[in-house]
Amino acid sequence: MYESPSTLLSCGYDTYVRYWDLRTSVRKCVMEWEEPHDSTLYCLQTDGNHLLATGSSYYGVVRLWDRRQRACLHAFPLTSTPLSSPVYCLRFTTKHLYAALSYNLHVLDFQNP
Repeated sequence: MYESPSTLLSCGYDTYVRYWDLRTSVRKCVMEWEEPHDSTLYCLQTDGNHLLATGSSYYGVVRLWDRRQRACLHAFPLTSTPLSSPVYCLRFTTKHLYAALSYNLHVLDFQNP
């Protein structure tokens, strides 16, 4: 996901989110965050500032991250254990988070928790 012509975020099977600045290096990322339960990361979204959201391959878990910290701020498990599904796509605003799983769409309302 490009944030500007020279900076981008990536995620994938190695369980990391990486922030790249192509002006400094195409071989070494500037910052990285590791998914704490060793799950593949299927998707990510950013608010364009400090907040990141990632969707994992197991149990429909969405994690919120502050890019200035290494650890995840909060995890939202969207499914129960018998109904495991990856998070295929997600979008968020300051008011809502939308996550598409294999069998439904979850909406988290941050204004009325």
